[in-house]
Amino acid sequence: MDQHRLERLLAALHDPILTHPVAERICVVCAQAVARDGAGVSRIFRGRHEMVAASSPASADVESLQIAFAEGPCLEVVGTARPFHEPDLTSDRARRRWPHFAPAAAAQGVFAAFAFPLTTGGVTIGALDVYSTSRGDLDSDQVNDAMLLADLAALTVDRLGTAVRDVSGAAAEADAVDEWAYPSIVHSASGMISEQLDITVEEALLRLRAVAFAIDRKVTDISRDVLDHRFRLESWVADE
Repeated sequence: MDQHRLERLLAALHDPILTHPVAERICVVCAQAVARDGAGVSRIFRGRHEMVAASSPASADVESLQIAFAEGPCLEVVGTARPFHEPDLTSDRARRRWPHFAPAAAAQGVFAAFAFPLTTGGVTIGALDVYSTSRGDLDSDQVNDAMLLADLAALTVDRLGTAVRDVSGAAAEADAVDEWAYPSIVHSASGMISEQLDITVEEALLRLRAVAFAIDRKVTDISRDVLDHRFRLESWVADE
């Protein structure tokens, strides 16, 4: 995993200017990171496709089109467990694949769509979707940013339970940035994670911070659970 990428994205997610709930904040930062116009998170729960969050009302409208027509990049991702790119929603290819969603999205000014799987426990439970008002594909840095944010979104969505509204409560708490600002329990947990995943202590601390953000808990609380063997960090999709 690119440690500097995770550090940069975590800094953006913890920007005090953003007061959004966790899942919505991931969408906002994703749209900014990949320099596109919007993003959304949706999940498949008990066979039902439902929107979790979006970066803007316009993005929420496009997410709703996927649900209404049962077409679009999210469902492609859930079916294949792989990222899906459509750089031109007005192309014949896109209209053949999504005869209802593609023209409806284009009518709303969205001309490209990309989706990245939310995977937990080896199961794809939804997607992080990215929307663009201009045609064209993403470059490798943009793809890697989106995939890492999708990993965090998967942690967020995995804890939802039955109600999507569970994730739309208070915004995430501010997080310390400097290593020295954390108490010893956090450093002890980082050391344990480092040994379990065969990564550096610095990367283990970053992952601990990322998980804490994604599931909206304090780093110290998760650290205590790690040390008491009540919580174990797994390798991320980005490692595979």
